[in-house]
Amino acid sequence: MTKPDAQAGSAGALTGKRIMVTRARSQVRELVDTIEGLGGEAYAFPILKMVEPDDKRNLDEAIAKLGTFDWVIFTSVNGVRFFVERMREIGVGIEAIKGQVAAVGPKTAAALTEQGLNVAVIPSDYVAEGLLTSLHDQLKPGQRVLLPRADIARKTLPKELAALGMAVTEVDVYHTVIDGEQAPEAARRLRNKEIDSILFTSSSTVTHFIQAMAPFAEKGWLDQVKIACIGPITAETARKNGLTVHVVATEFTVEGLLAALIEKLGGK
Repeated sequence: MTKPDAQAGSAGALTGKRIMVTRARSQVRELVDTIEGLGGEAYAFPILKMVEPDDKRNLDEAIAKLGTFDWVIFTSVNGVRFFVERMREIGVGIEAIKGQVAAVGPKTAAALTEQGLNVAVIPSDYVAEGLLTSLHDQLKPGQRVLLPRADIARKTLPKELAALGMAVTEVDVYHTVIDGEQAPEAARRLRNKEIDSILFTSSSTVTHFIQAMAPFAEKGWLDQVKIACIGPITAETARKNGLTVHVVATEFTVEGLLAALIEKLGGK
């Protein structure tokens, strides 16, 4: 997403709105550019960053056995990026993936296509539950499934796959850690009522935000802010952390999040 599109709204749709973006540093720029293209003022507060796992033995072992898996399921663009990078580091080509490939979401599918892989399944809604529904008729007990994911990924998908009789191998391909460098500045903007909305694009952005901002939180400090979440799982995490959620996207993408935000906030 590098420019405003029809789903997100027309140019000027966020004019006069000041929006805090909490995506990872590696992903925040394109969302900031899009908000600014819609006339809004974006404040990038990258609250987390992705790093390689310290111990890659399980990941390397899974890559060495890639040809034995019937399915390889990716749940994020970052999962694709770190997995492919590790394959290259240890000298394994993309052709080593012999099984079918599935992706949660169109961005993840596009990242796989860029690597030359054919994506067999993309669920209509971009969460693990949707993937299970889409895959259900194609999954056979005894098939081997590889899930390259973040260390903090939800356990719904591996549990449900195992319940269907699949042999599931789950490996950490990256870790998410707090990047709280800008927390004092972000807190100052919130305290001075310089932010109209905060965008959360995953549960981890919520939990990392809460942890990083804990030293600055005070009663009523977010009362003027609209909390916008990319989907119901992120919204649930926000509510569990005491936030009032005002916007939840019905299409679980950043484009869907912006469209929902525009519907709620509008511009001047």
